[in-house]
Amino acid sequence: MLNKAEDKKTLIFFGILKNEFEHIKGNWFVLLLCFFISRQSIIGEIFPFAIVALCSYCYIKKPSFTVLLTTMIGILSVKLDFVYIVMLLAIYLFFYNFKNDEKKPATLISIYAACVLFFSKTSILLFEDFSLNSLLLNLFEAIFVFSSIALINEGYELVKKINLNRKKGALHRPQKTKIKQDFNGVEIAATSSTSSTSHRSILNKKVSLDLGSSPNKAPSFDSSYEKSSENEVLKVLKNKKNILNGVRSKKALNIFSDKAKKKIKEQLLWQNINLKFFEVMPEEEDKICLSFTVKSDKTSKESIEAITLIVRNLCGVRIKCTEKVVVAKNYYVLKFKSIKKVKVKTYTATATKDGSEVSGDSYAHASRSDKYYIVLCDGIGSGEEAYSESNGAVGMLSRFLYTDFTEDQILKTLNSLLLLKFDEERYVTFDLQIIDYSLKEVRLYKAGASPSYILSGGTVEKIESHSLPMGILENFEYNVFKRVVRKDDVIIMVSDGIIDSINLDSKKSLDKYLELIAHDDPQTLANSILSYALRGQSKIIDDMTVLVTKIG
Repeated sequence: MLNKAEDKKTLIFFGILKNEFEHIKGNWFVLLLCFFISRQSIIGEIFPFAIVALCSYCYIKKPSFTVLLTTMIGILSVKLDFVYIVMLLAIYLFFYNFKNDEKKPATLISIYAACVLFFSKTSILLFEDFSLNSLLLNLFEAIFVFSSIALINEGYELVKKINLNRKKGALHRPQKTKIKQDFNGVEIAATSSTSSTSHRSILNKKVSLDLGSSPNKAPSFDSSYEKSSENEVLKVLKNKKNILNGVRSKKALNIFSDKAKKKIKEQLLWQNINLKFFEVMPEEEDKICLSFTVKSDKTSKESIEAITLIVRNLCGVRIKCTEKVVVAKNYYVLKFKSIKKVKVKTYTATATKDGSEVSGDSYAHASRSDKYYIVLCDGIGSGEEAYSESNGAVGMLSRFLYTDFTEDQILKTLNSLLLLKFDEERYVTFDLQIIDYSLKEVRLYKAGASPSYILSGGTVEKIESHSLPMGILENFEYNVFKRVVRKDDVIIMVSDGIIDSINLDSKKSLDKYLELIAHDDPQTLANSILSYALRGQSKIIDDMTVLVTKIG
């Protein structure tokens, strides 16, 4: 019996450890921010940021021992402060005791945290050198804790409510393309199914994937189709045309039509925005200009976001606010211009250093809103450790791109996080390119990175950086370059393995070689640059990466 009880306790213990590990894995970035925030000081003294971080995290996420430990370590990394440790324990126990109950109001949590801070520090003050200034400081810290927690938590609830209202507004994009593709897939598979039984199973798999069904359990449509005859297959194909005609009737509205204007006005009313005047004016190069005069209790920023989303969902037109005039309180005149999304695609060619299982170079490229991002990071050395460093930097940057941080804030925050993560001998080179559709420009941010090249109209432009890599200095500096881009421009990024290999041979010059192959297609360009770097070498001396981005 005792052995069974001990085994049960062991299982419970390992279950708790597993849950905490999964929690850390899913929220490591937020926990890292909590640690960074908790150790902040003002005028040489620890300020109660740790209490704000702990309360906000436990309220928004859940009471986790990990966040308690994180905030404690944040304080202990500055100095041994027994008072703050006790306060954090008291606040954590409050959340832990009510973890299975209904969520408490944010105001109640704020009051409790402020009272714990004020009475704890004031009690100690009474037994030490009491002074009015110290008492007022305690009161100020308590008010700060109360207001910070209340604002953070209420702000979080407000964001949740706004997102919920947007979903309830039924503002969906037209599904014409997706449905059409699905039926095209059925047509192809059905045509093949007349030839063999194996092809019919392919059709069944295709339909299962389109319906989002489990691979282990086929949906009813799947099983019925398995038993259907060839005539039933032909019947499906005959009905396809009628179905697609029904889909076409739901296509995006013409923004110049009265129906589109009426729908936009209705959708805005659902968002509590009263449309007083709306005009669409054509411009040169297939662009349009839109003018909205609205009255709303919402802020101008919220009104702009609502209009942008509604026009895009109803008419399929991407727009950006270019001018905002506040005529009177809750009365705005907003002007928008359409954004013509440029077709951008990135092609790659890579090689791993001889003797290494993984490359120390990491890269990513993605499109978000009206921008396209390409990032290339190179960890010091090669192998697993270099890969971990570069991949971690790319991963953190990818998360930041979905925040409201400016590009400068993203880079400086990323450098601060890498300083915490790396020791003095570790760093990563950083190469980021942002293609801005609306401004028709490319912005290049370089920190210790190799040169980049822009091929435009047969000319080759070389862009070099002389700044240090990321994760070395706290006062981080980087080089930034801006340039207008045009259709058919090509941007080339390479890691230092390419440059170092070419520099081994004094007869080689990447600049001159690019002039010879400037008119090749992007994938051929990437492969040619890699082959050129490896030419004349018996082994690969370093990890190599080539990224070729075509603006099309």
